[in-house]
Amino acid sequence: MLNKYPGRCVTCGGYVPKNGGTCEKRGARWFVLHLACAKSGRAEVVVTRFSSGAEVYQNRRGRCEDAPCCGCCS
Repeated sequence: MLNKYPGRCVTCGGYVPKNGGTCEKRGARWFVLHLACAKSGRAEVVVTRFSSGAEVYQNRRGRCEDAPCCGCCS
């Protein structure tokens, strides 16, 4: 299920934007995960910061998690 609210990934600690990841119920609590982190069960996301201050979250293959947000992956 897609996440309705932004949050921090419980696996890698990176920011997950609204509808940019998945949520998972563990016990009585809901947790947000990046799609790549949820599939592998380990941290798969790298945070890249541009000189403008913008942050991009990429998986191990270099693709943005919310591609094609800026066009750098296409």
